[in-house]
Parts: sequence; C-alpha cells; structure tokens
Amino acid sequence: MKHLYTLRAVGRRAVALALSAVLAVTCVSLAPLGPASAQEESPDTASQSHAPEIKTVRVGWLLSNQGFQNGMPGEYMSGWGYEYLQTLSYYTPGWKYEYVPGTFPELIQKLEDGEIDLMPNISYTPERAEKLLFSSNPQGVEHYYIYAKPTNNALGAGDPAALNGMTIGVNPDVMQTEVGKQWIENQGISCDYRYYSSGNALFDALSSGEVDAIIMNDTISSADAMPVFSVGESNYFFAVPKSRQDLMDDINTAMAMLRSTNPRYNDEVKTAIPRATATRQR
Repeated sequence: MKHLYTLRAVGRRAVALALSAVLAVTCVSLAPLGPASAQEESPDTASQSHAPEIKTVRVGWLLSNQGFQNGMPGEYMSGWGYEYLQTLSYYTPGWKYEYVPGTFPELIQKLEDGEIDLMPNISYTPERAEKLLFSSNPQGVEHYYIYAKPTNNALGAGDPAALNGMTIGVNPDVMQTEVGKQWIENQGISCDYRYYSSGNALFDALSSGEVDAIIMNDTISSADAMPVFSVGESNYFFAVPKSRQDLMDDINTAMAMLRSTNPRYNDEVKTAIPRATATRQR
C-alpha cells in the first residue's frame, strides 16, 4: 500500500508539472508584442517606405518646333526631344514632368530665374553657366548651317560672296545665330538680318521668300531648305537652375546609365523620329 501511495503522489506531481508547462506556453503566446515585433512592417507599409520620392520637374516646351517637340501640353505630344525626355525618365524614378510652353528666349529666362526646372538641348556659354548647371556629358553635337532654297542657284554655287546684300532670317538669342553672324563677318560679307521668334517661322519665311537664306542648326525643316554653308558646331546639354543640384545629380546618373545601356542613343533618337518638319533652337 505504501508503494501504491507513493506512485499516486508521483503521478499527481507529474500532472501538475505538465499543467504548469502548458500555462507557461499559453502566457508567452498571449504576451504583448515586444519592441522588435512592433517594428515589423506590413507589406503595404513596406512598399510605401521604398517608393521613390515624387519630383515634379517643370520642363520648357518650345513652341513651333515640329519634329523636336510636337504638340502642346494636354494634347498628343511627340518628337525626338520629347522621346529623349521619356527615355531619361526610365532612369530617374519618381520624376513627373510638367511641361511649360514658350519661345526659346522666354523659356531660357524662366530657367535662369528658377521658374522652370529643366531644358534639354542647351548650348553651353560662360554667361549661361553663371546661372545654370549643365550636364556632365552632352546630349549630342549640333552643326550650324546657312540654308537657302534649292532653287537659289547663286548660293548653291558655293561662293559666300553671293550673300552680300541678301536678307538672312535668324532666331534671337540662340547659339547658331551668334556663330553664323560671326562666320559671315569673318567672310567680309554685308547683309541684313530679320528676326523670327520660332524655328517654324524661320523656315516658313524662307519658303515664302521673305528672306533669301536662314541660319539654323543641322535639323532639316523641309524640302525648301538646303544647307549651303557650314558655319560652325557645338555640343548641347541638359540645363537646370543653379539651385537644382538634386536634379542635375539625377540627370548625370541617368545619362551614365543610358550610355552604358546604349552608347549610340544620342544619335539614334534623332534618326528614329521622322524629321520632315523638324527644327530646333538653342
């Protein structure tokens, strides 16, 4: 009997120990989350924390520059300048473009004043560099020409002296005009200049006979424009206000990535877009 009592006592102690273990596990499972558990993020929270910061980038949109920037903000937009910006946005996560239309003089002034954030295809000058930041690498190289109508046999003969006394159409405050006028002066030529606010207006003036020739870069406008004299060339760049180093850092990184992906992109983007009526300004 004594042994039976002892076995019963041992059994009761075993059951008590088992119940204590169950209660301990239950208490642990019901305990409040500690600091480490509280810091875990839900899938939605985690995705939001890793989402790129949205940057609204106000971009200058040149009026009347078909082929380079076609259409108007809020409408269908195209052109190789537009396509370049879209490609750039693949490498600048979080960028959201807001296009601001205007003529080149209007937009370059807005850029210098910080009223817009970005303009593509801007030629470098020391004066502009005082107020603007330029991309580390150029978008490309532009060539400047004097254009005439194919029916202008005097200029088609290739003698610069034929320009004497002629009226030449130009855009104000752009690189090709400065370079072209300097070339004409170096040739000892005397001519008259007529100014037009946009590239399309310039080529229209040539087609209509308002001017005898025009100074423009190497993007052909129409069958009515034929390059007759090469007057110079320069690189062109992305430009932002001095206050937007953050944007320039994004641009330089994006251009480096784009170049490593396709070293010939700068040349190919211009030839991939139809250019029958393309014009650009600098």
